[in-house]
Amino acid sequence: MKIILTLVAVCGYLVSYAQFDLKGHMKNLPTGETVIVNAPLVFGYFDDMNTPLTTDEDGNFSVKLPLDEEKIGYLRWGDRQAFLWMRPGTDLTVELDGSNGQIAFGGNMAEANALLHKLELWKAPLFFTDSKRVAVNEMQTRIIQPYLKQLAAKITKVDASPLTPSEKEFLKAELHYHFIVYVDLYVRTARWPREEWSNFIIEFMQGETPQPKSALQGPMYYSFIDAYVGFLASRAFSNRDDPTKFAKSLKSVYGVSSFDSLMSLAHEHGETFLNWMAVKRAFDANTTERYLAQQIKGKYDDGEVSTGNRLFEALELHNRNSTYLDTLTSIRASLMKRMATINNDIIVPDDYRTFQQIKTFVKQFQGKVVYLDIWGTWCGPCKEEMRYLPSIKEHMEGKNIVFLYLDMDDDEKDNKWREYIQANAITGVHLRKNNDDIQAIWKELMPDDASKHGRYPTYFIFDKHGNLVADDIKRPSDGKDLVKQLEEYL
Repeated sequence: MKIILTLVAVCGYLVSYAQFDLKGHMKNLPTGETVIVNAPLVFGYFDDMNTPLTTDEDGNFSVKLPLDEEKIGYLRWGDRQAFLWMRPGTDLTVELDGSNGQIAFGGNMAEANALLHKLELWKAPLFFTDSKRVAVNEMQTRIIQPYLKQLAAKITKVDASPLTPSEKEFLKAELHYHFIVYVDLYVRTARWPREEWSNFIIEFMQGETPQPKSALQGPMYYSFIDAYVGFLASRAFSNRDDPTKFAKSLKSVYGVSSFDSLMSLAHEHGETFLNWMAVKRAFDANTTERYLAQQIKGKYDDGEVSTGNRLFEALELHNRNSTYLDTLTSIRASLMKRMATINNDIIVPDDYRTFQQIKTFVKQFQGKVVYLDIWGTWCGPCKEEMRYLPSIKEHMEGKNIVFLYLDMDDDEKDNKWREYIQANAITGVHLRKNNDDIQAIWKELMPDDASKHGRYPTYFIFDKHGNLVADDIKRPSDGKDLVKQLEEYL
């Protein structure tokens, strides 16, 4: 009986090469329990960088991890997780009870890890998890001030700990960035009028600087980078009514002095490229290189080939001696090989864009159940759901079912759409409409509920006779529940 654990390394900075000795004991873990192993290039999580740890029959494990940089990682088991602070040349012992999530640490990294775990930096604060957002004039009294009290209490714990000054500096920096990032996300998802949230962000972020607050940059600092770029953009666009001031602001943030030039770059290379242009001007060279390398990895992992290649060219141009180039070159070569492979199960019909009615289009699949997924390459939740599709299709293999995809993207994004479905091997029949043309499809599918039009992703099922059926359509992430629902109509 073996239990697979996973170690996820999410950030780091360069130090001398050494090893990190990790050992411990796990109890009360279900047989076959998996904790996702991941060692990303710089920060973040990617499935293809997993590293499993295997326990023996008694739940003991021991592994020596080669490290050339200090990292913050975490163990995941089931729906639980714990950060790990890993430093080359040190050791850590973990005692974990899988039934209640209790975890204890030993070894010379014990105190740092115990405090890191108590701070729960991997969790979103309670104010963010409440789906009901407060009004802008209530932010200070109901959100910011109460959370600052909690933050102060955590900082007091850090200051009272026996950790070294640099370790305390890192934890306090991550706590600060955690606060900034989640307030920023809260405001941007509050559905306030654009001017209200933009003005709030400008005022809230005014005192922030791009310089990291500690020598070790953690995952919250890298999340802060995107928040800071958003602040710079909001501040620049607040000058839009003054052409001269607006041009200077755009030049300062992005290096271009006209809105048309900015939009041209956005259409050609994507928002991530614009963000990198801003990062390059605001942050130090080391941070910029790390940020760019991670964005390239992210785009390749996501199947956004053209954007990834453009960013890769930027890394080659601005960081010719980057230590990330070899790894990224290998990743790109593998992706290009996959792109060049013809997949006959990816079908883009001749009328993929010109078809008029979805119900008429579906009639050609008489005798088969059709699962319709309305999505967009720009839609994060849509793409996240697609990660669950391979297992769904495996369960439905050999059965009379068609997976039909209707993408909503601008016509100039046609190549990007094709790249995405090819790079991610999304088998099935693919259609695309722009935002104007897809409105007729929404009306056709939901004539009596306009409030649900334009919600991405949305799913529909057509039975073997081409009739639209079922109200509560399951998502791919619903797994077996979706399989069961589809089988009801076979």
